[in-house]
Amino acid sequence: MLELLAFIALGIAMGIVTGLLPGIHVNNLSPMLMALAVASIFAPMSLAAAIMAMTITNTFISYIPSTFLGAPEPGSELSVLPAHRLLMQGKGCEAVELAAIGCFGGLVLSVVLVLPMSLLMGPTYKMLRPQMYLLLTAVVVLMVALERSKTKIIWAITIFLLSGFLGLLSLDTNICRSDATLMPLLSGLFGVSGLLLSLKNEGKMPEQRIDNRPLEMKHHLKPICVGTAAGAVTGFFPTIGPSQGTVLAQMATRSSGSREFIVSVCSVNMAKALFSFVALYAIGNARSGAAAAVGELMEIGPRELSFLLGVALFVGGIAVILHMKLGRLAARNIGHLPYRATCIAVIASIVGLSIYYSGLVGLIILATSTAIGILPAVVNVKRTHCMGVLMLPCILYFAGMKGGVLSAFGL
Repeated sequence: MLELLAFIALGIAMGIVTGLLPGIHVNNLSPMLMALAVASIFAPMSLAAAIMAMTITNTFISYIPSTFLGAPEPGSELSVLPAHRLLMQGKGCEAVELAAIGCFGGLVLSVVLVLPMSLLMGPTYKMLRPQMYLLLTAVVVLMVALERSKTKIIWAITIFLLSGFLGLLSLDTNICRSDATLMPLLSGLFGVSGLLLSLKNEGKMPEQRIDNRPLEMKHHLKPICVGTAAGAVTGFFPTIGPSQGTVLAQMATRSSGSREFIVSVCSVNMAKALFSFVALYAIGNARSGAAAAVGELMEIGPRELSFLLGVALFVGGIAVILHMKLGRLAARNIGHLPYRATCIAVIASIVGLSIYYSGLVGLIILATSTAIGILPAVVNVKRTHCMGVLMLPCILYFAGMKGGVLSAFGL
């Protein structure tokens, strides 16, 4: 028991580190725990608990830098702009609270949905996989159609294709390792582009209002429920991430407000994270690097799945408290920093990390993705069209056309 608690504490600590430091992800640290398993020093259940604890904690904590610094991790990129809008109104702490509500609500509801979803999604996955490209294409059509104006629809398609071909070039050629490319790609599209626009319009960080009222979920049940359902579905299907799930949830709730959007995207991300482990049991395939590591450690049956869900709930209760304390600490101190200098420092750190992970190619990718990321604000369309960076390669892959398209461009 003491060993198990020690590894859960280690996982929480690693989740805080990976959540707070942009560019360091759960997948980067999971191999460290796998090495302990290879050495046969510790029980596989303890190591699996540490990986689950790290994943859940990271999902909570990652919204703090995305709110206050505009440095997104995969899954949190769509929350950056709504959270940043609240930040510039002096409501950064509220954005953190909304993230806590979405993550914790998504976690609890996901655990409730595990049994029915695991029974349904196995057969459903096998049936739908051949038509996956059609489902993804339908999502894209709906995203574009929501713009309604003819001019905006044309711009939406243009931005989707530009970001999509950038993703195809960056992730599916040999110019750079695909795992190293995500950092400059997502940071440019959803981080640096927003920070540059803020530099133009804002000269100072407003003082943040701290509200110590207890969290209330009852006003956010709709985005939690729909977001969790979307995240659960995307957790079973490969290459469909939290961002695409968020688009589906936003369509279902018909919400456009920043608050509902933040709750929804956090619920999607948490459900996606949890169901990537459930997929090990339901369909025998991992849907994340962390889940794959757990699958290497042990066979997942009903007993092991129940154990992991129990760890997730236990850690979620701790993580929501840590998330709120760290978020309020950031809100109290961020107002004392010069906004313009802070933005420049964050941009400089993202540039440095991009070069570190991807070399000079990463810098070119960052510059290109930043230019594309600025376009939606200039032409007044939704930034979600930039998710073409992942969706277009997915559509081409499932349609069996990716190789042909790459060949047509001589790649």
